[in-house]
Amino acid sequence: MIKNDEVLLDMTRPPQVLLLGNGLLRLAGGGDWSALLNQLTSSPEAVNLKGIPYAMQPEALCGPDVEEVQRQATRVIENSPVHRLLDELLQMDFDAILTTNFTYEIEAALTGKPWTEYQRRKSFRALDHGFSVHHNTCICNLVTRRDGRRIPVFHVHGETGRKNSLVLSYYSYAKSVSRLCDLNQLRANQYREHQQENKPLAVQSWLDYFLMGEVYSVGLSFDTSEFDLWWAVERKARELARHGRLHAMM
Repeated sequence: MIKNDEVLLDMTRPPQVLLLGNGLLRLAGGGDWSALLNQLTSSPEAVNLKGIPYAMQPEALCGPDVEEVQRQATRVIENSPVHRLLDELLQMDFDAILTTNFTYEIEAALTGKPWTEYQRRKSFRALDHGFSVHHNTCICNLVTRRDGRRIPVFHVHGETGRKNSLVLSYYSYAKSVSRLCDLNQLRANQYREHQQENKPLAVQSWLDYFLMGEVYSVGLSFDTSEFDLWWAVERKARELARHGRLHAMM
């Protein structure tokens, strides 16, 4: 629910939430992690990534300078073509979209045209009133769909238009969990209180939609390295307010 650019949760029902991973990008011929890593390496010698967890591979190739890894990644990550299945999926009536992808295929499919830097800046919303400078936990793109309705799109692991937001290392994942814990603590009992009073709740981050929503996860499933998402899964299971379930769609 959008009111005067404020994103609100209708606490009388679970929001319908789509969580999209890399699977549909792979179907369209893009978003290949191995190909991206091959372009990131700064080592003159070949690096054997066998047995190295997904989230530590960029550091193995580029060293521990997380900001340098982010800079290199934004130079080589490119949008993939929009697959017809993605286009059809996004025509369904969701209240919010969460994605672990860095690129803007979702925004392009929702609007029916290429996603430009001007559109990104115009749609940018900091739900914590501008304090989230270097991460995307509280950031969404408020996208106007082809039918005129608006929907928040959350890039939970960052987006290429904001290079400092990319979550590309264990260090970054740990910081993401820390932020989620802080936000969760600030929420206290607000979910239950607003439900009891039938009052909408102002959204502060993607976590609000994840915890309260009927979440339909479509992609290649969560990698074990994505422990911020696994933390959110367990936190959702502990929620005492009325909330939706997590549905894994393969």
